[in-house]
Amino acid sequence: VDPRARYVEFRSFEPRYYSSWDVESALHPQTILAYGMNGEPLATEHGAPLRLYSAVKLGYKMVKYLSEVSFLPVRTGGYWEDKGYEWFAGV
Repeated sequence: VDPRARYVEFRSFEPRYYSSWDVESALHPQTILAYGMNGEPLATEHGAPLRLYSAVKLGYKMVKYLSEVSFLPVRTGGYWEDKGYEWFAGV
């Protein structure tokens, strides 16, 4: 990752759905990219094929149906953030 990248953008297969995080939150030990649950592949209703999860963020920051991860030098928004929700959304 380029050291100038301070933010990470997570995009979903769902059109227009995305969220961006600071790189420290994205690399936090409790942040995971889940592809399974309880020893089984992740089900569609839980965000398959890949879902972003972290115990340090509010639920609207956890992107389901993850399709793209980009490390960026500038902060972008997100589906909910662009509607006025808090950008950082830490717990």
